[in-house]
Amino acid sequence: MTKQKRSQGYTLVEMIVVIAIIAVVAGLSLISITLIHSAKAKNASTTVDSEVSTLITKSKNMSSDRAGWQYAARIYADEKGAYYFQKGYYNPKTKSYDFKDTDTEGEGKGTSLSSYVVIKYTGSCPNVAFDNATMKGTEDITLTVSDHEIKNLCTALGNPGGGLFIRFAKDGSCESGVGDIRFYKRNGNIVAHEYIRANGSHQSK
Repeated sequence: MTKQKRSQGYTLVEMIVVIAIIAVVAGLSLISITLIHSAKAKNASTTVDSEVSTLITKSKNMSSDRAGWQYAARIYADEKGAYYFQKGYYNPKTKSYDFKDTDTEGEGKGTSLSSYVVIKYTGSCPNVAFDNATMKGTEDITLTVSDHEIKNLCTALGNPGGGLFIRFAKDGSCESGVGDIRFYKRNGNIVAHEYIRANGSHQSK
């Protein structure tokens, strides 16, 4: 009597086990990615808080290395949607900003805040006609915006790309950028806030 050969394919139980393992691995990968994105958004908030502290210190205690100009900064997104904190200058007489070759970080783009974060803003900021080719802009009216993604600030008025402009007076009070800067993961979940108040106090939360 000849013995029957065992089927060479997977049994139903083996298939179920393999599918279960794949599902567990996929789930763990998704959790890891979520945690990484949360950490990046939180780190972006911490970076902004640190940069704002530095900007306040320089604005209060140091004369600008450019006569007639103040220290300033902006948060903006590049053409790929990655956010940056860039240091520059502001001229109070002409109400103009200059960010051309003003920051040594990120090959001139500024300190990276990651491409895995979405940054929104609620508060008052100047509408700036900004030229992305020359990296210069001029203030017009002050806007009050609510829950506005920073990379789209001023788009409605035809001046995209400028971002959120931040600057402080000699007494430490905030002249531009007062409000709530919020940091989200790409899936829309909020991770952190950076509050900047009119008196110059600020807090990452």
